Amino acid sequence: MTSFAATGWQEENGEWVYYNKDGDQVTDTWAKSGDAWFYLNGDGVMATDELIDDGTNYYYVDSNGAMVTNGWVAVENENAGDTDEPDAYWYYFQANGKAYKSSGSASFKTINGKKYAFDSEGKMLYGWVNKEDATRITGDDAWQSGDYYCGDENDGSRASGWMKLDVIKDDEDKSYWFYFNPSNGKKYAADDATKFAIKTINSKKYAFDETGVMQDGWTDTLATDADVATITEYQYFNGGDEGWRLQKGWVKVVPAEKVNKSAYDDDSTKWFYADGSGNVYNSALKTINNKKYAFNANGEMISGLWALNIDSTGKILGEMIEIDDAGKFDTAYAAYSTNKNYAVYYFGSGDDGAAKTGNQTIDVDGDNYSYSFGTTGATKYKGVNETKKTLLVLGRKIKADKDYRYQSFGEDGKEVAGKVGGYLVNTSASIMKKKTNLKDADGMYYCTDEYGVVTYFGSTAKAK
Repeated sequence: MTSFAATGWQEENGEWVYYNKDGDQVTDTWAKSGDAWFYLNGDGVMATDELIDDGTNYYYVDSNGAMVTNGWVAVENENAGDTDEPDAYWYYFQANGKAYKSSGSASFKTINGKKYAFDSEGKMLYGWVNKEDATRITGDDAWQSGDYYCGDENDGSRASGWMKLDVIKDDEDKSYWFYFNPSNGKKYAADDATKFAIKTINSKKYAFDETGVMQDGWTDTLATDADVATITEYQYFNGGDEGWRLQKGWVKVVPAEKVNKSAYDDDSTKWFYADGSGNVYNSALKTINNKKYAFNANGEMISGLWALNIDSTGKILGEMIEIDDAGKFDTAYAAYSTNKNYAVYYFGSGDDGAAKTGNQTIDVDGDNYSYSFGTTGATKYKGVNETKKTLLVLGRKIKADKDYRYQSFGEDGKEVAGKVGGYLVNTSASIMKKKTNLKDADGMYYCTDEYGVVTYFGSTAKAK
């Protein structure tokens, strides 16, 4: 009688084995049953609930021993509990049963509409991922060098668009905004620490540093290391969760520390205006919504009474003199005497800032003064100089004190000590022309010529 060796699948001692056509038990290979594939391990026993490494690819067999296809499997991590090690790693097995894995650099696979990356052993990458070698970056500073963000250990899907992430910086918990390019998932970041990357997102401009952190507030777009900087190096990016660059328009904020440390330390807010390119107006007189505004060298809108030297292009040259006390008027006139391009302007008070025309009553250090500013042409907004009917010096009406009735002033607005040679004005600033023996409150007499210049001053009336 002939004996026939067993072939195919056999159950032995409660375990499944497989014999080939020659009757030999197979090991380290796949065998099929129905529509499913099963793996026979090194002992020739069918494997169950196990990750299979055949030396080239990774597979997984379920509790029934069948090869898993088109699905996710979480495999227990033997290093769980160690620093930065998850409890389990996720794998995705394709239709042919092979796990997705990288071949060097990060390559993302689309699964159910989301993007995932895997390392060279088929483990799903999560957290911060390096593009060059498809590895997960760990440690508190992983966010600084990572190219992609792929959620936590149970997510793994590649971030796209805006994400606010919690990170650790200098041993402190921080929350920063990052932007991940929707086309490739890579975070926007500057090439190095010497500059910021300016990116347009949904028609708005944003700045990112070399770690990919969205900048807000005053940002030194030239990345200057100097302790003191100028406003030309800065652009303003809206604070908080907004971050977009002020392209054009007004903003009232605390100045940058390196530009105006005093205001920064005092938390004092100032008005600024961006020109349409994100650059802040500075040292200039500008027309905004049909009104004139002036900005100092720090880019701050000014208000109040100022003596300025403004050229034909609107550029403010030289010293800006704020007339905020009586002595500053003399300083302004001295500047005007040296350079006739100086003129006095009034930009309202507080948050106003718009240059004024016509007659204005202005409070200077608690005292009210009457001023007159040009209304048309080249002299518009400038303080009027006049010696015709009214004595106006840099716009200020030079009046006699009501206690004196009449006083004699020079073209600089200062009272003439000897009286003779100055313009004689009354308490309304009107020039007294062709007058004979006008008597002031002290009983002193004045005579003036056709221009109102004092020709006689004495305690007795001049004989006719």
